[in-house]
Amino acid sequence: MSNLPIIQELTTNLRSSKAQLQSVEQQLALLERQEKLAKVVTEELKSYGTDKVWRSCGKAFVLQDKSKYVDDLKHDETVVKEQTKTLEIRKNYLETTVEKIVDNLRLAAGNQK
Repeated sequence: MSNLPIIQELTTNLRSSKAQLQSVEQQLALLERQEKLAKVVTEELKSYGTDKVWRSCGKAFVLQDKSKYVDDLKHDETVVKEQTKTLEIRKNYLETTVEKIVDNLRLAAGNQK
């Protein structure tokens, strides 16, 4: 009895899961950079003695209350943390899936001999 169709399907699933895992890891790295940037900007704003700051808005700048800007950054950090939590769960799922597929491939290849 040939396990070749099973092995081919498992190999296809493995490639797909690894690609998804790589994508999730890239998204997590991007979110980590965004979180660090928000923290750095927040600390920088706290060091300013003024109550108003210029905020970039596309190609223009808008004068805004510093406290509003800091609140926006804190909100952004919260959103990033939620997204990170979701992606970490997905990453864990994909890592487990890859491990199971590899185990099944070994089993199928071992039974083929």
